[in-house]
This record gives sequence, structure tokens and C-alpha cells, in this order.
Amino acid sequence: MATSFLVVKNNAISTLASGITDVATSLTVASGEGALFPSSFPFHITIEDEILSCTNRSTDVLTVVREQQGTSGVAHSANVAVGLNVTAKSVTDLNTAVNSAEDKIGTGASTPTANKVLRATGTGTSAWAQVNLSTDVTGTLPASNISSGSDDDFLRIDGTSVEGRSAAEVLSDIGAGAAAGSGSIVTVGALNSGSITSGFTSIDVGSGAITTTGTVSAGTVSVAEDGKVDFSNTAPGTSGDATGLIFSFTAGATLAIGDVVYMGTGGKVLLSDADAVTSMPALGICTSTGSDTNPVDVMVQGVMKLTGWSFTAGNDIFVSATAGDVTGTAPSGSGDTVQKVGVATASDAAYFNFNTTEVLLA
Repeated sequence: MATSFLVVKNNAISTLASGITDVATSLTVASGEGALFPSSFPFHITIEDEILSCTNRSTDVLTVVREQQGTSGVAHSANVAVGLNVTAKSVTDLNTAVNSAEDKIGTGASTPTANKVLRATGTGTSAWAQVNLSTDVTGTLPASNISSGSDDDFLRIDGTSVEGRSAAEVLSDIGAGAAAGSGSIVTVGALNSGSITSGFTSIDVGSGAITTTGTVSAGTVSVAEDGKVDFSNTAPGTSGDATGLIFSFTAGATLAIGDVVYMGTGGKVLLSDADAVTSMPALGICTSTGSDTNPVDVMVQGVMKLTGWSFTAGNDIFVSATAGDVTGTAPSGSGDTVQKVGVATASDAAYFNFNTTEVLLA
């Protein structure tokens, strides 16, 4: 248990505002000078030859216990000095604490050093040094706590038992059936980790599923003969949301979500306009904002929702003669380009398929 030292404070000295009897348990110091004394307790004060323990203070009034450290309680007159002095008990408590610490850790001349621990060097002595497991750690674990077996690749701690385990047994312990060092881990249980970075040849989950809300990065995604890529969200619920095939292009101007774009001659996407033949055909619709020379996400096929659209479900959607817009009415002006890019699925949602087929009106 830690030593409880008396509270101390510098320059804590005053005088009695009025005299006290030899058994009084409270006293008042000069007006305004109570704040010179600590606000935590206990601390010892000296009045003439008597030492008193202060257990509480309210402004200038101190609550005290008399006759401390072998002194006797006597009456004290007004205006005599009241001071918080260093007494024998303060020094004795400090010596006792230091001696107790030395008894526990021993004495020595070394100082703390990086990567060292404080270790015993003899009876009553210690030093900072590295631990050598082959020479500094002696004795053995009780035999009842060590399971039999000759495998020593790994140690498994199970409650109070320590057991040697081979690499193959460790794989078995985590529910894996593959041998150590094989190219895959096959399991029907859970493999939970922040990341898998061991370069596995394959991860076989059988008929199960790998589910993530993050990004899946792969060189090639191979779909079986009866497989499919399932875009389950066919009706995005929030304006600006989209699900489908989305590419990252470089913007050639400031672009907003919902802007229809074409590929410019500089390799940057710009706003498509049905009455400007050089800005056609459109290749997709922006699903993120973008600025000149910076990346922008463009969906070439999929579904999207955007507040502000006003379509009739089932009607065709075309590139508009207003730059960057789509419309439910095919352009009809001379020199306009007609490009059908999708079908409305709701008043504010549509399925898009930018196949770049277009008709130029004479």
C-alpha cells in the first residue's frame, strides 16, 4: 500500500485570530489568511510547542486534532504564530517510504537504460540489464501444467496449461484442414482478420459467400458458366446513388453528379450536348463530382436516382440539347444528335446503357 504523506505548502503561516483552550478542536487564523494553508488534508501545524493535525478548513477556520507527534495540548493566546512547518513525522515518513522501496528493488549503481529491465543481481541488490532466458530464468513449470508431447514449433496456453504444438496442429487449432505450407486454407468456419496478406494461392469458401462493404481489388474476376454478377440494388434510395459499371476518368471541366459526358480529344470527359455534334456521343453519366484534371466516376451501365429528374416510368431517355442533361424527349432540331441512353424506372430514377449509338438529324 502506498505511503500517505502529510500535505505540505510553502509559506503557510499566520496568527491566531483569538485564543483557544487546551482542548479546542477548531481555531481561527487571521482574517483572509486561511487561504495560505492547503485545501487538502491532513496537514500538521505548529502553535508554540504543540503540533496539531488539521483535518478540514473552511475559509479561515481550521478543524484540528490536538497533541500530535508526542506534544501536549495547551491553551494558546491570540496573535501567536500558526505555521505549517516540516516536522519529524514528515521526514520519518519519507525515510520509511524510501527504505521500503529499496528493500523491494534492492540497491545498485546503474540507471534505467533502453531495452533493459530491473533485475535482481544478488540479495538486496539490483541493476538494469537485459534478461538472458538461458541463464536468468531458472526452474520449470509444474509438470501438471505442461501437456505431454514432443512438438515445439509453437506453445499453446490454454487456461493454466502450456502445450507444445506443431505447425500442422496450429492450423488444425484454427479450424484449417490444409497442411502447413500449402497454397490454400480450406475452412467452413470463420476467418476473422483485419487483413489477409500472406499471398494465398486461393481461398475456398465452398458454397459460402465473401461479404464486404469495402472495395474488392482483383486482376481478373472469373464467373462460372452458371454464375452471374448480381447488382442487387436496382432502386437506389438516395439522390445521387448509383449501382452499375463505373469507370474513373479524368475530368476536363467542373462536373456535377448526374452530368452526361463524352470523351474529349484530350482524353478528358466533358459535358455532352445533343445540339453540338462534336460533344457526342455520350459515354456515361457522372456518379461523383469532378474538376479539371482530377478523377471523376462515370457510370456506363446501371441504375441511378437523382432528385430533380421528372420522367415517366417506362419511357426512353435521351441526351438533352442542354449540355450535360438527359431528357425524356428525343431532340428534334436540325443538326441535333439523337442518342437513346436508357429507360426511366421511376420519376427520379433510370436504367442507363450508353452504347454510343446515335442518329444525326439533317
